[in-house]
Amino acid sequence: ENGVFNPKTSFRLADPSKHNSVYGYFANENLAKDELLFEIPRSMTLTNGGDPSNIDLECDTARNLAKELKLGHSSKYAPWVEYLLDTQPSGQIPSTWSDAGKALFEKLLGHGTEKELPPFLPTAWLDDEWLNHCQGSNDPVELHAAQLLIQRSWDNVMMPIYDMFNHRNGHWFNSEGSVVGDEPIRVRATRDIMAGEQIYTSYNQCKDCGGRLTNY
Repeated sequence: ENGVFNPKTSFRLADPSKHNSVYGYFANENLAKDELLFEIPRSMTLTNGGDPSNIDLECDTARNLAKELKLGHSSKYAPWVEYLLDTQPSGQIPSTWSDAGKALFEKLLGHGTEKELPPFLPTAWLDDEWLNHCQGSNDPVELHAAQLLIQRSWDNVMMPIYDMFNHRNGHWFNSEGSVVGDEPIRVRATRDIMAGEQIYTSYNQCKDCGGRLTNY
């Protein structure tokens, strides 16, 4: 709706012959540096319905996302919602893991030591932010929505299409967009991209990463 999507790109499985292959955004034809990949109207972002906050997890954005997930194909975001439900299962973030899994992860990060690695307190995000701060429920869909917000949001705003990108730095990081301001969100290729290449974003080297710069 009032957006632009480059017909030379598509979302698909990296290896269509494997049902469990990673899902990503790919160039179907060669793309030139600075070529527009897509444009999203601000009206199609999913937010808390008011002014953005600086808290780690925006409670009302998570609740609004849960409402759309429950609507499924009836949601105004139906294709994006169906993508989330089909390809982003619950249980991907450390705070949903078993106690043994959490303990092992904290040990690997050096939790409680002077050399502790980020992300900080990743095994407590869901309990601290959603269940305690937001007074959220244990409803499976709402828990899933909170997890998706932690995983995929741009500082508490969900952006269909853009938040479907996978993260990879270095030479593979080949797109850039602006999420700040009132203009439509426009994402362009930062270098020539060959047909078949996956198009990536970065969670910590983007120009307007915001809070993701220190939280990932």
